[in-house]
Amino acid sequence: MNKKFFIGIGIFIGILILIFLLNKKGSKQNNTSSKLTNVLLGKKELGVGDDICGEFPKEWVVQVTGKTIIKTERFDMSGTHTCKYYVDENNFITLRQNSLNVENQKKGQQALGRTISTNDKIKIEHFVSVQGDGLINDIVLIINPNLFIAVDRSSTKAASEIEIIDFASKVADRIQKGENVAVLMPTEKKEVIVPLPQETDIARSFFNLINEHKPSDAVMMMTPINTKDDATKQAWAVQFNAFAKMEVKNIEPAMQSDWTEGKHEYQVSLNVEMKPEAANVVPMPNYGWDNGENTRFIILEKINGKWMVSGIGTGP
Repeated sequence: MNKKFFIGIGIFIGILILIFLLNKKGSKQNNTSSKLTNVLLGKKELGVGDDICGEFPKEWVVQVTGKTIIKTERFDMSGTHTCKYYVDENNFITLRQNSLNVENQKKGQQALGRTISTNDKIKIEHFVSVQGDGLINDIVLIINPNLFIAVDRSSTKAASEIEIIDFASKVADRIQKGENVAVLMPTEKKEVIVPLPQETDIARSFFNLINEHKPSDAVMMMTPINTKDDATKQAWAVQFNAFAKMEVKNIEPAMQSDWTEGKHEYQVSLNVEMKPEAANVVPMPNYGWDNGENTRFIILEKINGKWMVSGIGTGP
């Protein structure tokens, strides 16, 4: 009786082992089949890292655009990694990687009155946002639902409409081919270190971006506390989009006795023209600005060694 019992247990264990081995084999075959299917369908995971200047080096941008790039500037903050490619001292093409929801970005652009479209030349999932004046605001290349790289420029002096679309298509091709990795140039001479922009240049660039109808780029120049989430970013962008014109007349230091190593303040004279619909903003029509000459005090704060816009006020 005992002998039969042990024989039965042995058979039962043998069956369990056989089932386990068959399942393991089947799982391996399924995984192999899945991988083969992905290869056959041409599927692969796309990716863009944090070092945009390294993954899309200046030499490559020169090659695909035919433009002279005098310098690059890398800018990183929480969820945003940017590289600016300067064609001269004031105008640049931008590649910006964002870990943000793509659909929310699209809705935000539409809320700002921009038209959303696509372009057949760009062979990757994307959308193009076009401003009311017919100029491209940015081109968003979609990596996944919560990651994208935006192609932009400071003005049409940096790249025309045709050139910015062509550049976006080249960036898309590079991502799809997996070529967007840092490239070492051993034969290149030591790069000249470009001094950081002066504080007044930063303040002027901030207001110039608003004047050029680039509210998203202006928001990027603000401190993390001003860009902590999508809602805060959109609120600033909507306000900056309310300006038809914003011209800087003068910038000078203010309240220097209160300056600290990491915080400086400047008085700025601006000539402003608001869009007509801004007069209906509740509870503060025109967001508190007057058509004509305005004086504002802009606070710059040093974050990780870089000066950023911390606040704008009517008084010091």
